[in-house]
Amino acid sequence: MEELLTTKEVARLLRLNEKKVYQLIQEGEIPHVKIGGKWLFPKNDLLKWVRERTEREKDLFFGGSDDPLLGRFFAAYSEFKGFETIVFYSAIGSEAGIISLSKGKVQGACCHLYDPETGEYNIPFLKRRLPTGSFRIVTLWHRRQGLLVKKGNPLSIKTIRDLAKPKVKFINRNAHSGTRILFDTLIKKEGIAPDEIQGYYQEVNSHIEVGIKVFSGEADVGLGLEYIAHLFALDFIPLIEERFDLVISEEIWETKKVKDFLLFLSSKSFLPPPGYSFRESGKIIL
Repeated sequence: MEELLTTKEVARLLRLNEKKVYQLIQEGEIPHVKIGGKWLFPKNDLLKWVRERTEREKDLFFGGSDDPLLGRFFAAYSEFKGFETIVFYSAIGSEAGIISLSKGKVQGACCHLYDPETGEYNIPFLKRRLPTGSFRIVTLWHRRQGLLVKKGNPLSIKTIRDLAKPKVKFINRNAHSGTRILFDTLIKKEGIAPDEIQGYYQEVNSHIEVGIKVFSGEADVGLGLEYIAHLFALDFIPLIEERFDLVISEEIWETKKVKDFLLFLSSKSFLPPPGYSFRESGKIIL
């Protein structure tokens, strides 16, 4: 029969206090079983769990906003490191990324959350959602957002107000994404109600999908990146340049893997695609 360890033995093995062991149980992190009202831990499974966590120690786990440049950038970094460090990324949206960071599910979150009261990106939102001193902010890049329309702009769309015209079909981004938050801010500023925009409630989850909808003619216009307009040969009406940041947990800020990552970011190792600027890449904001 496999050896079973007690909570006290696990705490001693992992050099943790027993309270932390119970926390790992509640979070479903550690192999465990309950027998006769007592928590026990299969030793072989526990040692395997420790080895797996040790092997992943050099990797980075990020989540947050959808940005077509992220995959290319993270792949370039992993290759640069000889795949000694791999960046794992989940495109779950800016707001969901911050929530995941606050719960310890990711080590960093990519975001572009516009605050209409201050005109600032990310910092006001982060100060409301994360404990003071628990995070650091680094600029990844700047990028231009605007309206994507068919080549030649057949409906003569020029401003946000034109989206309320009866014949204009809009395609929206998913709720809680940074782009959706930006769009809701822009139409509110113009005094336009969501119901005035045909297609407001039609949502897609990425910038690429917005480009596809406009290119295929399923929509006349969408809010998205200049780079997407370039990819799909669409016309682009610029509205705003936004700062796209990486929020990193203070717990890993001083680690070698973060320092190496920031050094690579600051090196600006490849040319920015259309609509992007690397002028402040690697700048520590907070």
